[in-house]
Amino acid sequence: MSLSGDWEQQSGEQIEIGVADFIEASNGRSGSVAVRISLGIIQRFSEGLYSSPNKAFEELVSNSYDAGASQVWVYMPTDLEPADSTLMVVDNGDSMDLGGLQQLWEIGKSRKREQGFVRGRPPIGKFGIGKLATYVLAEELTYIVCRGGKYLAVTMDYRQVQGEMDDPQSLQLLVAELTQSEAEQSLRTALSNMYMGSNSLVLEKLFSGEDAPRSWTAAIMTNLKETARHIQHGRLRWILSTALPLNPGFQLWLNDGPIAPSKAAGKTHWNFTIGKSENELRDGKSKVIGTPHTIDTADGASPAFKLPLAGNIWGSARLFVESLQKGKSTGLARSHGFFVRVRGRLINLDESSFNVGPELHHGTLTRFHMEVNADDLDRLVASPRESLQDSPELRELRKYMLAVFNRARSVLLQADAQDPMPYLTKQGRISDPAPVLTQGPLRRALDKIVGGDESARDTMGMSPREVSRTSDVLASEEDVLEQVLIEPYGEDSRLVRYDPERKAAVLNEEHPFISNYISEKGLSEPLKLLALTELLTQAYMFDENIASDVVARVMTKRDAFLRDLVKRHPRSAFVVARQLLDASNQEKELEDAVADALTILGFSVQRVGGNGSVDGIATAHLGRRNGAENESYALTYDAKSSGREARRILDSTAVVIQDELFPTQATRTPRIQAGTARTSILRVHRERAKEKHGLKVEPKYTLLVAPGFQGDGMDESLIEAICRNDGITPLTVEDLSRLVELFPIRGVSPLTLRELFECRSPEESRAFVERLEKAEPPQAPPIDQIVNLLVQYALRRNPITIKDLITGLFERSNYEYEPHEDELAAVIRGLAALAPNSIYYDGTFVALNSTPDTLYQEWGASLASYPVGVSESYRMTVPSSLRQVIQEGI
Repeated sequence: MSLSGDWEQQSGEQIEIGVADFIEASNGRSGSVAVRISLGIIQRFSEGLYSSPNKAFEELVSNSYDAGASQVWVYMPTDLEPADSTLMVVDNGDSMDLGGLQQLWEIGKSRKREQGFVRGRPPIGKFGIGKLATYVLAEELTYIVCRGGKYLAVTMDYRQVQGEMDDPQSLQLLVAELTQSEAEQSLRTALSNMYMGSNSLVLEKLFSGEDAPRSWTAAIMTNLKETARHIQHGRLRWILSTALPLNPGFQLWLNDGPIAPSKAAGKTHWNFTIGKSENELRDGKSKVIGTPHTIDTADGASPAFKLPLAGNIWGSARLFVESLQKGKSTGLARSHGFFVRVRGRLINLDESSFNVGPELHHGTLTRFHMEVNADDLDRLVASPRESLQDSPELRELRKYMLAVFNRARSVLLQADAQDPMPYLTKQGRISDPAPVLTQGPLRRALDKIVGGDESARDTMGMSPREVSRTSDVLASEEDVLEQVLIEPYGEDSRLVRYDPERKAAVLNEEHPFISNYISEKGLSEPLKLLALTELLTQAYMFDENIASDVVARVMTKRDAFLRDLVKRHPRSAFVVARQLLDASNQEKELEDAVADALTILGFSVQRVGGNGSVDGIATAHLGRRNGAENESYALTYDAKSSGREARRILDSTAVVIQDELFPTQATRTPRIQAGTARTSILRVHRERAKEKHGLKVEPKYTLLVAPGFQGDGMDESLIEAICRNDGITPLTVEDLSRLVELFPIRGVSPLTLRELFECRSPEESRAFVERLEKAEPPQAPPIDQIVNLLVQYALRRNPITIKDLITGLFERSNYEYEPHEDELAAVIRGLAALAPNSIYYDGTFVALNSTPDTLYQEWGASLASYPVGVSESYRMTVPSSLRQVIQEGI
């Protein structure tokens, strides 16, 4: 029986609006809701803020969240053309009685913020206009509400509303009281208009006896507008998925089909299943005790892990590539952190850390999502059912969860170390840090300064005058740090200082480290973050009760290190070669020395390192030649020293190494064993390198550098067999050192070195170096002409390139001498290796950093390290008037 026909009438200036026709009500009128509104107000707020029909749906979902709903059902017919098409949004949140309906229709007012948290959630809405989103979709809006066992229905007919913004109308929305069966039948009728049938999920959920929610709200839109009829089902599903947090405490359905949060489809670094993945937690600090097995759950058989005290737990964890703390879904609920359920009830609605650790790493936590079911802890659930009583069982569960989190953090550190994208500029990587990590430590450091610690004051870069101002800042109890500024205050001054007047960390723009990078596009923000980190690091040390004078010494050393980083320390080929020999028994140093050697030889080197990966990747960018295919190539390299870590794979026998060309003291050098060279692993690393490291040129070769190799010099040695099988080039440290020494005066380039990487035994590799050593010296390049061109072109506005020098040499030789670009690049690289302080070459640009006389003197000093027969042709390429300068250098 419908009461709408008897209820709607116009009385003077007041309009009464009865409930919609599909409402079944036998108990009669329960009261009315007074509304004062105009059509102008509705149009202004609804069409201006919710011009998109999809956006209007999103607003209704937000209203459900504000009501504390854990489940929301959205219904929309697949065909919106029929006149009786209906839209519906239902939620199980806190609903309304008659007074609540009156508050609902107080336009421009909202008591959500006054009421505070609803079921543990802070409200989103604060203006009281969310319900006007429905005006975009329909002419008629009906609410059916259930609260405290009482069912009410009320309808707003927007067609009855007239008037401009300043001419509101008075309306009376009549409220009908329904029985439970009438409420169910009214919803069933509305759903039938969507052709959803009589077995909809929402009816089962709302009227299923003991499990039915005690409170729910249904918003039903009828007499749809043209804008609503253009809603696309797929588009709406996508919109709702992006608005949905990855949170088991908030679930959404569209036409009885669950909507997965878009974040759930995000790319992950790591996945963990409770009951299956505990083998990852068996070592170090992550070790856990328990038994994996399988249990029956509501969703079927599931792997589980039985803890000695806490009992069975099951669930999973994921570590996402992108932060979960971004996007519009963050306005509804968190998607990151821990989610603990006991018998289906989410215990920690808003506590992302679940107190598993004192200060979980923020960068990991915002990308970490773990769901844990712990039904055996039901007896520990506190009365509000939103917390667990402290107990040994709870502490054991937290210890397990912390182990999983620490493993995720370890995975993330490894992933970020291999990530070619700048860490700080990734979207979502930077969030507002917790006060415990910023304001608290800095406030305590300032307290120390105000208390008279002059060493601490100097370390923070504050003047005595600023101390009194700091006292005022501390007394205000406001934030002590609000901004990071970049200002010049002297090349010799500290990197960052604290300014209490502006509550700022001030970065010194004239500090050598900062001035070296500040002009680079996109680096301003990372430099500011460096300043913030620098300031807080000092505060952290004070927090750990480290003496102020010790903190000052540490920060002074750090400042010196930063200044030293940006100084240019060019090294000659001879120096790089010596460093190779010196690093033979130092594992990390040998890795770096091999990288330096490949760099000076003309390769573009990417240092990698770490367990389970190559030491690095070297690429020769050769390009196309004479219209042929691109001849660029790449190689992976691995260095094995005779240091403590490497002794496990080195033979106790040793070989005496004596350099005939460059005599050095004879040393006994350990040799790597063939069986432990692990060439098959090096081959696998090479084959996976392109995909793993995002390379444009796929590595074709692998270089293995070691002090010596077992079986070197023997016919059919095992080391040769395995290197030939796996495509490995074995090269001793001594031979690589000789190659570096030779390259400046033998015209060696990545192009000529390609032949070396085809070698498959130490003997073959050594023979290659010896051929270079004994070969006739190449035709000496016109060094004096190159130097003259560098002097001449130095006045140009644009930097000098290899092509510029080729053109100049071609013109100066009356168009007879035109070297190939790679040939001249090898010459320039050799010059820079012999005189690194005087010649600058970065693979693209060339510059003369000194006078020609200084260049030749430095060059001569380097040539003095070579036998006369090897370097004589190079010495003869300079003008006779300058040979005396070279001789003096020698």
